[in-house]
Amino acid sequence: MYGQKTIEEFLEDLSSSNSIPGGGSAAALSGALNAALISFIANLTIGKEKYKEVEAEAKEILAESEELKKEMLLMIDQDSKILSDILDSYKAGDQEKVRSVCQDAVEFSMDMTKKAVRLMRLSLEISEIGNRMLASDFEVAAYIGDAAVGSAIANVKINLKSLDNEEYKSNIKKEYLKLKDESSRLKEEIIELAN
Repeated sequence: MYGQKTIEEFLEDLSSSNSIPGGGSAAALSGALNAALISFIANLTIGKEKYKEVEAEAKEILAESEELKKEMLLMIDQDSKILSDILDSYKAGDQEKVRSVCQDAVEFSMDMTKKAVRLMRLSLEISEIGNRMLASDFEVAAYIGDAAVGSAIANVKINLKSLDNEEYKSNIKKEYLKLKDESSRLKEEIIELAN
C-alpha cells in the first residue's frame, strides 16, 4: 500500500490521530531510505573510470541494497498490520492473543533490526570503495541507517514487555544489544571514512 503512495501521503497518515501507521512503519521507511542512499552511491560509482576496479563490488552492493529496499518498503505495510492486530487484541481484552501478537511483533521487529544492520554493513562497504564526491552521503547513510536500527529495536523492546517468558526476553535483549553495538560501531567507521 505505502510502496505505491507518495511520501506526503505517508507523512500525512503518520502525523494523523489514527493509530496506524506508527513508529514501526517509520523505522521501516528509515531502512528503505538507507537502502536508497546506498544504491545512489553505488550508481554514481559504477561506470566511472576512476572507480573501474571496484565496479563489480559496487554492482553486488547495489543488487543487495535494491533487494533490501523492496523488503523494507513491504515492512512499512506489514508493521501497520501487526500494529492493527495488537490494538485489536488489547481492545478484545484477550491476554493470550495479546501475548501471541506481541511475540509475532518482536520477531518481526528483530527481523527488521537485522535487515537494518545488514544495510549498515553495506553502507560501510560502499563508503570504503564509493565515489568520494559523495562523502557527505556516506555520512547521511550512516545516521539514517543507525536510526533505523535503533527505531526497530524500540519496537522490539515495547512488545517484549507484554511477554512472560523471561529466558526468551533475556535472549532477545542480548541479541538486540549486540546488533545495536555493531550498528553504532559501523556508524562511527563510516563517519570517519567520510571526513
